[in-house]
Amino acid sequence: MLKLAEKLLKIDRRIIYALLAIAIIIPILHPLNLPVQITDEARGVYNEIEKLPPGSKVILTFDYEPGSRPEVDPMALAVMRHCLNRKLKVVGISYLELGRGNGENIFNIIQKEFEEKGAPLVYGEDLAYMGFKPGYSAMILNLGKDFKGTCVTDYKGLDAYSMPILKDIEGLGDFKYLVCLHDSSQVNTWILYGFEIVGIRIGACSTAVMAPGIYANLDAGQLTGIVGGLKGGSEYEKLLGYRGMATSGMDSQTIIHILIVFFILLGNFAYLLKEHSMKKL
Repeated sequence: MLKLAEKLLKIDRRIIYALLAIAIIIPILHPLNLPVQITDEARGVYNEIEKLPPGSKVILTFDYEPGSRPEVDPMALAVMRHCLNRKLKVVGISYLELGRGNGENIFNIIQKEFEEKGAPLVYGEDLAYMGFKPGYSAMILNLGKDFKGTCVTDYKGLDAYSMPILKDIEGLGDFKYLVCLHDSSQVNTWILYGFEIVGIRIGACSTAVMAPGIYANLDAGQLTGIVGGLKGGSEYEKLLGYRGMATSGMDSQTIIHILIVFFILLGNFAYLLKEHSMKKL
């Protein structure tokens, strides 16, 4: 028994790493179809988009760094698909310089996706991406007063004043809804200068670590809902009726958690077994 305990306590860490790698890869290649429970928080963003009439204009803010893409990109894709399938007009912008490429990537994926399914989108009419705009709080304040004056050109350098999608947009308040995709506290700035001053309704798509900090804003009525982390992303995908990157990620995450708990229990069992065997000697 003592030898067994010592062997268990000396398991090669490479074996553990290999099992973790398998736990990540297999659910992605072969989805496990684990059940997803939808929360009211995620439904709050979904319902807000659902009730907007076709042609309404929505703004998405890509306020997350490249390191957060695996967690936030699936939410961005789900929200954009939802908006465009409902014939809403989508405008993107980035509060962070490092977030500029994230938005560009999402817009390119969506445009290619709709083109492949035979429903091509017209850039500048169905959707437009303004890219990164400097100024932080001052930028949001200026958007509230003069959107096109603040976003003179889009990320390609095209004239914002010539875009049909911005024809009736004077300020931020002319958009019917704002979805903030973020990995830090940027949503608080949008709430302060967007919701409180302009009155635009806001939904949050947040990394899991940031989501608990904005539940007070949700309770205060400053947010319509929160899509938090891969779990929230998988809920949104279920609401839309498909299993995407977030759902696959949750499958992997679930298996990894089970594996970690197993090794914790195994380690404790081996330790107790060794102590018990040592007392008998």
